[in-house]
Amino acid sequence: MRITLKQLMIFEAVARSGQVAKAAARVNLSAPATSMALSELEKQLDTRLFERIGNRLQLNSQGAMLLPLATSVLQQVDAIELAFTPSATVLAGSLSVSASNTIGNFLLSKAAVAFSQLHPEVNIDLNIDNSRHVIREVAEFRAELGFIEGYCLDSRIDVSAWHHDKLKVFCHPAHPFAGQRVNPETLRDALWVLREEGSGTREYFVNAANKLNLRPEVRYTFPTPDAIKQAVKQGAGLGVLSELAIEKELNRREINVVDVVGMQLERPFYLLRHKHHSFTPLAKAFIEFCDNFLRLDKALD
Repeated sequence: MRITLKQLMIFEAVARSGQVAKAAARVNLSAPATSMALSELEKQLDTRLFERIGNRLQLNSQGAMLLPLATSVLQQVDAIELAFTPSATVLAGSLSVSASNTIGNFLLSKAAVAFSQLHPEVNIDLNIDNSRHVIREVAEFRAELGFIEGYCLDSRIDVSAWHHDKLKVFCHPAHPFAGQRVNPETLRDALWVLREEGSGTREYFVNAANKLNLRPEVRYTFPTPDAIKQAVKQGAGLGVLSELAIEKELNRREINVVDVVGMQLERPFYLLRHKHHSFTPLAKAFIEFCDNFLRLDKALD
């Protein structure tokens, strides 16, 4: 039995993307060739590696067992190639990154573009979803790096603090609480417009509110910051988002902040990696670049 590096690359690409077409684009092959290589690998191993669920391919138990082994082999090959590259400063290849909405939309999207412009041979595959989804992506080896605002208790994942943020309670300018400093008990009958379950923003706010014996009555739930801002601007209730997400609307006076006495809304951001997945040189370079980029971006603001 002769398993090739190309087969392992294709397997890993399909495992990360969940679709043959997307994997084919990552490994620069046609979809039929990618599908054929995957079938050949399964034939050589005498086992199926995926189950089809809807239009996606989901790793089965055998595939889940193979993925960390394949990733480890490919990382070692990358390390060998890097060690013998004439210029160690030249970065190339693909990096799969998963980030929660606030970090992905307002921080990493800008940093990823700047990094790719600096290193044209690099492709940053940035997926943006809620914190729960990001944790699952990292745990299942679909993303090499994860960035979240929520908590991660998954024992398979190494978690480290990475920058910080502040949530803001906000409302329509005509709301009675607009621009006011209010006590928590004043908000007991308030209606809220929040992110969906699984969102780090929602989880952090609800925990902060519960510490003040406040149980927010959620009137509307939306998966994106833009939808929440639009609902609040229509008078749907009080919203809670990162200060990064509402900066423009505050400057245009489309919304107003509500200061809640005693509510602690400072929160950390977290960097995730699988415990069985060491940072590649490309991942390390991207993390360092993001740190410097975000510090500079904040200073310029």
